[in-house]
Amino acid sequence: MSTNLLALALEQLDHVRAVRRELHRFPEVGAELPRTRALVLRELGKLNLSVREDVGGGIVADLHGPDGSPCIALRADMDALPIQEESGLEFASEIAGHGHMCGHDAHTAMLLGAARLLAGQSETLRAGVRFLFQPNEEFQPGGAKAMVDAGCLDGVDAVYGLHVWPGQPAGWFGTRKGPLMARPDVFSITLTGKGGHASAPHHCTDPILAGSHLVTALQGIISRRVAPHERAVLSVTRFEAGNSYNTIPDKAFLQGTVRALTERTGNFVQAQMQELVGNLAQGMGVKAELDYVRGFPVVVNDAASTARAVNLLRSLSDNVEDEIEPVMAGEDFSYYLNEVPGCFIFMGCGACDAQGQGGLHNSCFRLDEDCLPWGVAALAGLVRRGGPA
Repeated sequence: MSTNLLALALEQLDHVRAVRRELHRFPEVGAELPRTRALVLRELGKLNLSVREDVGGGIVADLHGPDGSPCIALRADMDALPIQEESGLEFASEIAGHGHMCGHDAHTAMLLGAARLLAGQSETLRAGVRFLFQPNEEFQPGGAKAMVDAGCLDGVDAVYGLHVWPGQPAGWFGTRKGPLMARPDVFSITLTGKGGHASAPHHCTDPILAGSHLVTALQGIISRRVAPHERAVLSVTRFEAGNSYNTIPDKAFLQGTVRALTERTGNFVQAQMQELVGNLAQGMGVKAELDYVRGFPVVVNDAASTARAVNLLRSLSDNVEDEIEPVMAGEDFSYYLNEVPGCFIFMGCGACDAQGQGGLHNSCFRLDEDCLPWGVAALAGLVRRGGPA
């Protein structure tokens, strides 16, 4: 059946490619995606599905199974990034400053392709299917939680999602049981000192000096306070201060991210930052304000659901890894997994170039469209293999 699924998915390729390219040309960012929503509703309207147009801001479509059968949810995110595309594709973004540089256009197109495939075989299904089309995955607070709160998983027994993964060929799949993706926290630190002329620093309290010490000290939290077997990242990514070469400013601003693979480690790093920032500020005579925002929860794959998914994927492809290294990026798919068992899966979508161009969130991201039928087949197959035992 699985080999047949891939053949059926290949029959969908022209349609899925056309939908993906239409989405790619007109990317939309955030929670308000009118053109994208219209396309998704247009395609769903061609199928015999029960469609709800606004469930927590997302679109939900049901393909009902036999009475008493389990319900399997499949999710695709629809939003793009505020990045100017420089891929050179003939169907590149026509919206200035917006681009599908994370592959969500492919996710949406593949889920629509899976819906077409499964709707055409509805009489053979032993499970119901719920298709979840979600906005605003890229930015806090995300779109998943609002959909969950609105009941998108009511009656669902398991949930699955795919994400394209550059650097691996079409036909590759990778996942793991347990923690797969990190909690992506965001911190902002404002340091306030006393500005003045750069020629007389002894009359000032320099927030740039304090900030420089702080950047170095923050790295010690991970290297010296977090246990080596606990995975965590702390990166300062912004440091802004002053606007003149001969003036010590009053303020400095730092921003960055903390990534952890357990809630416990993330909470520990947050507490250590609070203590360190306060102590350093006191020692250097500046005022410090730390604003710490916790990100999406850790993505934790259910062991049984992951095993069933891996069995299905191995029936499709001989290039499946079931113990990949965890990824320190975050994903709001975690909100679904916190409600029902399931699994999040990476799928290969082609190589990056020698300089690393073409990866996710890169202006030159280019997806190998040969991956599309693999995604359609995997999503459709998960309905058949992904239900509870």
